[in-house]
Amino acid sequence: MALSSENKLSSDIQIIKGIGPKKAALFNKLDVNTIEDAIYFFPREYEYRSPINKVASIKEGMVALCLKWKGIPQITRKSKGLSIVIRKGYDETGIIECIWFNQPYKAKSYKYGTKYYVYGKAVKRPDGYQIQNPFVEEYNELYHRQPKYLPIYPLTNGLTQRDVRLVTSEALKLLEFENFYYEVDRYITKRYNLISKVNALRFIHYPEDANSIRTARTRIIFDEFLQIQVATQFIKSRIQRNNTGHVISISRETLGLFLKDLPFKLTGAQERVLNEILVDIKSGNVMNRLVQGDVGSGKTVIAAIAMYCVAINGYQSVMMAPTEILAQQHFDYLTKLFNTCNSTNKINVGLLTGSMKESEKRKVKSALRSDRIQILIGTHAVLEENVSFRNLGLVITDEQHRFGVRQRIQLRSKGKAPHMLVMSATPIPRTLTHIIYGDLNLSIIDSMPPGRMPVKTYVVHSGYRKRVYNFVKKHALQGNQAYIVCPLVEKSDNIDMRSAELVFQELTKGILKEVSIGLMHGKMNANEKEEVMQAFAEGKTQVLISTTVIEVGINVPNAVIMVIENAERFGLAQLHQLRGRVGRGDKPSYCILISDSKDDRAFKRLQILSNTNDGFEIAQKDLGLRGPGEIYGLRQHGKPDFRLADPLRDYNLYVIAEQAAKEIVKQAEIEPFKEFICSILEKYEDELFTITAN
Repeated sequence: MALSSENKLSSDIQIIKGIGPKKAALFNKLDVNTIEDAIYFFPREYEYRSPINKVASIKEGMVALCLKWKGIPQITRKSKGLSIVIRKGYDETGIIECIWFNQPYKAKSYKYGTKYYVYGKAVKRPDGYQIQNPFVEEYNELYHRQPKYLPIYPLTNGLTQRDVRLVTSEALKLLEFENFYYEVDRYITKRYNLISKVNALRFIHYPEDANSIRTARTRIIFDEFLQIQVATQFIKSRIQRNNTGHVISISRETLGLFLKDLPFKLTGAQERVLNEILVDIKSGNVMNRLVQGDVGSGKTVIAAIAMYCVAINGYQSVMMAPTEILAQQHFDYLTKLFNTCNSTNKINVGLLTGSMKESEKRKVKSALRSDRIQILIGTHAVLEENVSFRNLGLVITDEQHRFGVRQRIQLRSKGKAPHMLVMSATPIPRTLTHIIYGDLNLSIIDSMPPGRMPVKTYVVHSGYRKRVYNFVKKHALQGNQAYIVCPLVEKSDNIDMRSAELVFQELTKGILKEVSIGLMHGKMNANEKEEVMQAFAEGKTQVLISTTVIEVGINVPNAVIMVIENAERFGLAQLHQLRGRVGRGDKPSYCILISDSKDDRAFKRLQILSNTNDGFEIAQKDLGLRGPGEIYGLRQHGKPDFRLADPLRDYNLYVIAEQAAKEIVKQAEIEPFKEFICSILEKYEDELFTITAN
């Protein structure tokens, strides 16, 4: 029975003649398991094979010839296993010498009287030209007479370019239009002046010329963006279809009184973002908004004002934070804020974390159900099944990059169409924000509150370590505080990096023995971390040695120094987050990055931090240096990895793909557009797409 097109593409590559279990195992190392994997295993570059030259006309460099062999091969064996094979080839214009080093089998590999395609480097010798270590195969008039671009693939030990070319060429023979939804493909090619998907996949492996490489790449990049956008636009369409939300309104006078009681005036950027939120929640449609702002830009107070508006309209809010420390900080901040700014409207704030006693949890859950708590702050504990709200109107997730889409959906399901506000302090270039958070409307707080001083940042090697810690000691003895961040908790014999425990031991017995030092890392339980952090926040500890558990949300205005050991081991976004822990008061602050890396790229990345405090500029430059997958891990957001697309380089194509996706989703009830959309949704691992598709 003949295999269907779909079955062919999902078949094991061992259906290809010449690929047995051993070869297949090598391909599996490259994540090539099926025929479809082989089709999407794209070349990393191409080798240009020039047109056939005549012997009489060759020059130094890479040349292609059509030769027959002449005379007897010469084989010379030198000491230490070195062998040299020399064969003479000829065409109608002359004779040329071909030489192979350490390939003695070449002496018996070829027949006389047969034409061979010979490709290699021509080197000028006193007695003429010599082709060194040439590639040789039987000459085929149709195949070899034209210049060509040969694909060069990533390899693993045991595989050759010829092996991979065999698999990709045979896999491409199994391509059929039906697999790529011919009607949709024809619509795309005509509407956007692109080549067909089938031709794109053929040309990307075996291009006819340089232009076919360009057109193939364009279509494949377009398709990679299109998949993300079709899923995103489909989600948006489903949300908008059932988009009736709670109407949250507040009078100008009531809001003005609340804002007047704030201990500071909102910046222009904060006012703009707040207005966008107020318009959303008053519209009668469900809000789905991302508020993105740099470290310290004032996102939390915007969330607080939104929760205040929801509360005085009779609804509840929940804010989920990634750590207990941050949840506690939000709880303390909001409790104080509402006591200060809310004299006429009593708002109760509750806290729910995993480490709380069961008796305390029961009280909080009971108060939620009876509406005695209007605002709940918590960690993942708020996702538990027995946490229920009487009238949930607003869901807020803080530091969204630490949560999957599934948690967002799970939290939202605890109410009837509550508004959604996502806050992220990880600056992401707008290009990539559209991809990662495409189902959310975007607000950006792009300015800092007045009075915040830029943190002076320095990159130094380990030879400066003693001076750096003396600098920390000087500030500690003056009453200031400092963080020291290490990449490891414990010393490792296999990894040459500084550990928090080792640095703690060194400094308590050495340079900082006169200073009160705390130690915090991820292996400590929640209560231990809370005690250490509380001591630091209260000034009882002057220096805190830690791993990156302090990355998010700790606010200690008296901390003025951030030292980061083995700084090259961290991403720029993470380093920027860590730097954001200092500079929160009115004193000059410093971030010192210690690195002995010899990698030029790593050094350039660290220098970016020393040149700017603008998180969005840092993110844009980091994206240019490392690429989106490496920085943000698109797959962790439920998005497929890009093989060819680069959101920074190919943004124009992304915009076109976005428009195409909107047009396709509008036709979601029409075959074959419906089938095409379903095929894309099935590729996404995140539950969001399953939920919205049902």
